[in-house]
Amino acid sequence: MSKSAKSRKNQRYRERFTTPLAQHFAIANELLKIYKGLIKQGTIGTSIKISKFFLVDSGLEAPWSEKRLMDLFGDIVLDCFNELGPVYGKAAQIALSRAEGEARNMAEKFHLDRLYHDWPPMQFSEVEAILDEEIPDWQQEFIVEPHPLGVASMAQVHTAIDDTGKKWVIKVIKPQSDARLHETLDAIEQMLTLARPLEYTSVGRRTVKELRSLVSSMRLETDLAIEKRNIDRMRERLAAKKQKVLRLPETLDSFCSPRVMTVEKFEGVSLADVVSGHAELNKEQRKKLAKKVLHEMMVQVFEIGLFHGDPHAGNLILMDDGTVGLFDWGLTGELEDSDRRHISAMLRSLMTWDMERLIDALGDIARDGGVEVAREDIEAEVRNIATFVNEKKEQGKKATLQEMLEVCLNSAGTLEIPVPDGLLMMVKSLVTVEGLARGIDPQVSMGRIATPLLFKVAKPDVKDLLAFSKRLPKFAGQFLNRA
Repeated sequence: MSKSAKSRKNQRYRERFTTPLAQHFAIANELLKIYKGLIKQGTIGTSIKISKFFLVDSGLEAPWSEKRLMDLFGDIVLDCFNELGPVYGKAAQIALSRAEGEARNMAEKFHLDRLYHDWPPMQFSEVEAILDEEIPDWQQEFIVEPHPLGVASMAQVHTAIDDTGKKWVIKVIKPQSDARLHETLDAIEQMLTLARPLEYTSVGRRTVKELRSLVSSMRLETDLAIEKRNIDRMRERLAAKKQKVLRLPETLDSFCSPRVMTVEKFEGVSLADVVSGHAELNKEQRKKLAKKVLHEMMVQVFEIGLFHGDPHAGNLILMDDGTVGLFDWGLTGELEDSDRRHISAMLRSLMTWDMERLIDALGDIARDGGVEVAREDIEAEVRNIATFVNEKKEQGKKATLQEMLEVCLNSAGTLEIPVPDGLLMMVKSLVTVEGLARGIDPQVSMGRIATPLLFKVAKPDVKDLLAFSKRLPKFAGQFLNRA
């Protein structure tokens, strides 16, 4: 197929999801795509792979070896997610980043970390056609490596070398994935429209609002011009803080467009390889790395206010100088100063288990949102949170910060207290970051790292400091026991 034909094909893919008829039957179309995809890859594709596995490749090693069986299953899973589309792939990445214990061990055996960076690629001729259309002079400035450096659900990247010998990374949006993303999001929006009766409840309104916000954010993720602006903004804010842990790549303005982005290349080890054990780090190195990543990512949320919306292991790289490179900024969240203060006050109340402070925090959020809620009503909802935590204790489990936060948000919804628009993404980001940090070091404590940041942002008073000081002996004991 010629480059011009490839370009026309790409244009057709971009136009598919704008068809009014397709949008009208978005749910039916999505269910049909899921059915056909599972039949194609889950049934027919699996049969073909198993046949090839035993008949064609059997001479390589014993076909029943555990490693080959695990690789086969991993290939089938990856093909299924690739067929279903990027929304399902991102959901799988989130689940993978949060997996713990036996679930994480199984994911590693099946090599499911490939969901981060090893999706089926476009042919290089298709990449060339996109570059010709978006950046006509690219061949005069770069030599581009035909084999992709990595392939994600939405895009693939190639190494490029300019005439000075400097290495860059060229990121290109995959047209089929772009179209498939919007098809799925159209279906989700149509389901949200049909779910309008749920909006008669406060929790239903909040859930629908947050899902609509998430859909809107994911649509913007396919525009690399927005991602470039996000990178440039974050580089400025990190430079102002003079922090030395996180690094964002430099962008090349003249070689960026809505479908193509050119950034400097980082050399190092993907944190996906660190988490999976493919990159060896000793125990002490893992402890330091987990703390650094968790701390700096939380600084983004609570101090800078602009944060990465999808900080899974495949989007971070441990560089030779010990810094951590962070890329793929298509999905970002942003919180106002007042939002950060309220959320940090709520979180630090949960972490110190100060129910009076939690009541105050929820009351402050309500008043800033123009809502007056009686203190006794807030107290009743806060008792529900305490009940939830006690039930966990009776089951021999400990309620996680994320679980308590979710119960707290449900209580806010019941009381019709407005919550910040970026809260859903913030919660998702924090959960993903904690999962990443625990993948590096299972013993890392989010509470110990987060508490000082939350106190700083929430502007603590004397009572806060006294409550925190009472917990210092416990923190010190935990530190000494782990030292």
